[in-house]
Amino acid sequence: MGLVIVRSGTARNAMTVSLFSEVAHYPIGLWVSIAKDSFTHSLLAERPEFTFVTLHRGQAEIARACGTESGRAKDKCAALDLYESDGGFLFLRDSIASTACRIARSVDLGTHSLFVAGMFLGDVTRRSGLPRHLLLSDVAPL
Repeated sequence: MGLVIVRSGTARNAMTVSLFSEVAHYPIGLWVSIAKDSFTHSLLAERPEFTFVTLHRGQAEIARACGTESGRAKDKCAALDLYESDGGFLFLRDSIASTACRIARSVDLGTHSLFVAGMFLGDVTRRSGLPRHLLLSDVAPL
């Protein structure tokens, strides 16, 4: 699982995503699907850039918290240990990786938009013993 973190002006949001995939190795890219009625989607319409964060198993609570409430009602980023990258993107400390992404293409899927983005800046944790990637099955139902 991962997070999409978006910042536009003074607004910011972190949203859990479970479906995403690498698009290509060169240039490096990924796709992510975002619901059109989400706060994240509205922020991406204003600024077509985001951070993609790869979470590890020990971060299941972050995934749950960022996937159960709307960013319109609560600043979910306030509870996260974020830092600003050289390029001005919000990265999550101690995640497997945080990657700056710029949307290259958007595909209308009805209730969702599929965003294809180029990845151009990142920070990867190289600690040994880091738990494996977070899977949907690691997040216990509420």
